[in-house]
Amino acid sequence: MTEKLTEAKEKLLSTEYPRWRNLLSCAILVLLTTGMVSGWWYAYYTVAEIECHKGILYFSAVWLAVQWVVIGYLYRYQNIPAFARGAIKLLILVGNVWFGLFVFSLQSCAQ
Repeated sequence: MTEKLTEAKEKLLSTEYPRWRNLLSCAILVLLTTGMVSGWWYAYYTVAEIECHKGILYFSAVWLAVQWVVIGYLYRYQNIPAFARGAIKLLILVGNVWFGLFVFSLQSCAQ
């Protein structure tokens, strides 16, 4: 039992992460986060009734820049333990889901 516990601990604290997997996961995260924010930008610039949400447009630019910085950190540094790397990726993905639910639930200004 203690061997399995030690093995699980070593696996979670491992910083060995293949370079190709790191590149692939970071590229996918960049595409997903950029796609979410660009979807909002597209909606903002094509629908005339939501121009009152300009503050959220500015917020989305900051949101995207912060995510790119965090993803860049994940790509650049190899000393992040596996549990932290997985948790950061999960937080980015869940955060984008909530961002999308928030942004696309906004009411138009014409109402």
